[in-house]
Amino acid sequence: MTRRLLITATLASALVLAACGSDSTSSDTTSDQPITITGEWARTSPMGASAGAVYLVMTSAVDDQLVGGSVDSNVAGSVELHETVMAEASATTDMMSSTDTAADAMTMRPVDAIALPAGKAVTLEPGGYHIMLKDLVAPLEVGKEITVTLTFDTAGTREITVPIRDDAP
Repeated sequence: MTRRLLITATLASALVLAACGSDSTSSDTTSDQPITITGEWARTSPMGASAGAVYLVMTSAVDDQLVGGSVDSNVAGSVELHETVMAEASATTDMMSSTDTAADAMTMRPVDAIALPAGKAVTLEPGGYHIMLKDLVAPLEVGKEITVTLTFDTAGTREITVPIRDDAP
């Protein structure tokens, strides 16, 4: 009887350990999906706005870069990668006081790619890098979702569903 009890205990222990171990069939970020995308969202756009923006966080298992994107033609006419930067206005001379003044302003500029260094989270957010939706067909409204296809230099394309929100998640 003791031997039977010992075998039963050993088998039970093996089953418990197997249940706690890793699942070899689960998807591995480095092999199945080399780029992890989280926190995706698009800001609502006011009526009559011709552009919108998509934000997210990307982490790549290997050095890569985001080189473009696309959406259905019923969402926007085109997609561009943008960066928001501080642009310094040229100094002007006030004729009355002979004082030079300079005004700083934020401006957006298109970029060809957004680098994704291996293992480092890259955040696309208001005031920084973002995906610009140009020539919106209709306003982006809270509660709706859009599908965006991202194009990476090494990883190829990746389709994501992006909820439209007033603020970041």
